[in-house]
Amino acid sequence: MPDSTSTAKNDAAKISISGVALACLATSLGGMTVALTRFIIPETEPLTLTAVRYGISVIILFAFLLAARRLPKFERADWLPITLLALVFFTSFPYFMARALEDTTATRGGIFFATMPLVTILLATLFRVEQMTWPKAIGVLMAIAGTVFALSDRVDEIAPTALRGDMFMLISMFSAAGFNVFGKRYIVRYGALSIIAYTMLAGVSALSVLAIIFESPFNGSLDFDFAGWMVVLTLAIPGGALMIYCWGRALHTISPTQAAVTVGLNPVVAIAIATVLLSEPFSMRVVGGLVLIIAAIIVANRRPSKIIAMSG
Repeated sequence: MPDSTSTAKNDAAKISISGVALACLATSLGGMTVALTRFIIPETEPLTLTAVRYGISVIILFAFLLAARRLPKFERADWLPITLLALVFFTSFPYFMARALEDTTATRGGIFFATMPLVTILLATLFRVEQMTWPKAIGVLMAIAGTVFALSDRVDEIAPTALRGDMFMLISMFSAAGFNVFGKRYIVRYGALSIIAYTMLAGVSALSVLAIIFESPFNGSLDFDFAGWMVVLTLAIPGGALMIYCWGRALHTISPTQAAVTVGLNPVVAIAIATVLLSEPFSMRVVGGLVLIIAAIIVANRRPSKIIAMSG
């Protein structure tokens, strides 16, 4: 007769493996979106592309919610802060990412994505949501060093305005980190899928209005050929709805530490696709910087038996 304790441990191990697999799939899809955005952005405009991409995604997510009869029901006091989070995450984040990839390479964009867990730690500390510890501080410094080293490659020939794109990508990462820091309480209260679906809807609405005002979605920005629309649909369905669903499911079964480490797959996939699809250069500086950033994530998420907070 099987021991109940060992059975429970085996079940927990299976759940953990499943959760890590889902997190790896989500971060890999995220890396794919960086490369494909860089590929398609010359044919369109950033506000228009993000509005269409996330517009398709939000339709799919709300279809899931309707099928499960789980439409979001928020308390009146929470509507305003959740809406503000929506404007930060699903308006600022995707716009600045797409805008950045007009100037910088997908490889550099992927490197910035890898720093998101560390940017989240930094922002959480600045707003006193979390306490800084020595492992976190060392991890942030390692990530900065890794990013600087990876971005020291010269890409003037293929991206003469890469520095400007890097600045936009950094703004994008801080926007995403802001959602991670301030959205956690609402995700815990209402569930990840409900929060993501509503914030995406609010963000898409704002993006659509801005695209109509500042761009030309009805006069050229959406004039894709068949291959172009396939890229947009790939960005929207596996790179949008599926990616978000997998990430939410993963966070139900694994710890934030386990999830954070899988973010290292994002730039790996972005760099691999960019090297093949966009013929972007691949160097040992990029590899070295990426290794240092992934190591920084592991160090920053280390949980010693006795956590010593930084004083001062």
